[in-house]
Amino acid sequence: MIRSSALSLGVSLSLMALLPGCAPTAEPEPEDGLLLLSAREQLIRLSVEVRGVHPDEAELAAIEAQPSLYADYVDRYLQDPRVEDRVEEIFNLRFLTRTGDTYFDPAEAGIGGVTEAQVAASLADEPLRLVRHIFRQDLPWSEIVTADYTMADPIVARMWDLDWPEGASGWQAAQYRDGRPMAGVLSMNTIWQRYPSMGGNANRHRANAVSKMLLCEDYLSRPIVLNRASIDQLTLDPEEAIQSVGCQSCHASLDPLAAHFFGFFRYDGDEGGLRAATLYRPENEQGWRDYSGKSPAWYGRPTANLMELGQVIAEDPRFVDCAVRTVWEGVYQQAPDDPQWGGFQAARAAFAAEGMVLRPLLRHILMSREFRAGGARDADQAAALSTVRTASPRQLAAIIEDLTGYRWTFGGVDGLTDPRSGLTVLAGGTDGSYVTAPGYNPSVGSVFVQERLAQAAGWYVAAHDLDPARTEAAILLDLVTEDDRPDTDAARFDAQIRALYLRITGLPLADDATEPAELTALWSQIHSVEASPGAAWAGILSVVLRDPRVLFY
Repeated sequence: MIRSSALSLGVSLSLMALLPGCAPTAEPEPEDGLLLLSAREQLIRLSVEVRGVHPDEAELAAIEAQPSLYADYVDRYLQDPRVEDRVEEIFNLRFLTRTGDTYFDPAEAGIGGVTEAQVAASLADEPLRLVRHIFRQDLPWSEIVTADYTMADPIVARMWDLDWPEGASGWQAAQYRDGRPMAGVLSMNTIWQRYPSMGGNANRHRANAVSKMLLCEDYLSRPIVLNRASIDQLTLDPEEAIQSVGCQSCHASLDPLAAHFFGFFRYDGDEGGLRAATLYRPENEQGWRDYSGKSPAWYGRPTANLMELGQVIAEDPRFVDCAVRTVWEGVYQQAPDDPQWGGFQAARAAFAAEGMVLRPLLRHILMSREFRAGGARDADQAAALSTVRTASPRQLAAIIEDLTGYRWTFGGVDGLTDPRSGLTVLAGGTDGSYVTAPGYNPSVGSVFVQERLAQAAGWYVAAHDLDPARTEAAILLDLVTEDDRPDTDAARFDAQIRALYLRITGLPLADDATEPAELTALWSQIHSVEASPGAAWAGILSVVLRDPRVLFY
């Protein structure tokens, strides 16, 4: 498994050796053989997973003194508004709508005063805001395919011409004006612009997208063997070839699913433009007759419209499995393979017992011993565990901003959340279009991004904290001034460096740790070249912010 393998690219250094703070510190429980992280490390993992930031020292000291407080912190963090951002991020890994695409010129929709990046971000979040709404209101997960509304902010409302509450702000429930049947994400323009279909494809791309998003099943991954001779003839009608036995193993269920979406289908030769491309046309609902000839159905069960489709999807056990799998993979950063199957089934049972509400499902996973484990006594069990998590680009950006107040932007574009920057992929994230699965292994790219981000944040903090005219509290350098020097204020340097490690990693340095002396020497070296206390402290800050325990948790 990637959590216990050596670092890639020829670096023969194990991840656990790289992360001494994540080494298991507790004795294993006899019933399962798991080695739990220390109380501090458990709370750090919990906080980063749920809120995207490290706990403060008061929280860490409290749980260190009373480890039984872990359950209380789980409940507290699950009420923190930042957990909603995390839930959106997890489900975007399934929906893949955050691509940075605007689809159309915003001016065509009469939208002014906003950037293309803002338009792209709002459009991408139409389905994810429904996920957020479902989570916030503790609604059953079936709402994702049965909701008789969509979610919109002013940008989405103008772009898709929605009936949006007049005078409202932020994200609100809204209705499409074209009379389309509403069935949650199955009726959203954002979904059908992200997964388009024209011509002979006949909505099959869309049907497979629905299968991947809601069932976690990709038709293209099925091990189908085809007779090439029967489909390579240029004179053969593709629809005739699809009727072969080999093709029907997929198309028998794919085509009836695709038949539901012809109201959103664009035919070759249709006029372009925003309205033409986003309008629902009820007169086109029978378009399946001209293509596959397969009437709308869900795995053999006839359905009359999108609303019925949403209902039967919600009743499918695979729909429940996929929701649990999505949250499981988002938290554990690995698929529930055979060694984890028992834990996955327990999570599924808890989800079903709680009426398919996401918050209790997430709580069940966070409370599990597997989530809090840093290893296992048995080698095979340890190899199957996800013992170290990798912060996503969004989590890394939030951690650094919380610690330093610095956000990495380029011309108004957030470097670690906007997929168009390229940094999201370099840091191990996705762009929704070409890179659709995150990379959890340490890489040159992720380390490089952390390095550059740490350097920029270090300069920001040093400039702020060492400013003689500063009136507000220091961000991190609260024990030194620009006048302090190692030869006269050695104790201050030692205390400040230890305080930096405690605040930034959440773990105190040992009494005999060499980092204070080494970084003090580095400070003197930088100062001898730059003759600037600010530059010297910026260098020290960048070193501590590059600690692996910031990127891994």
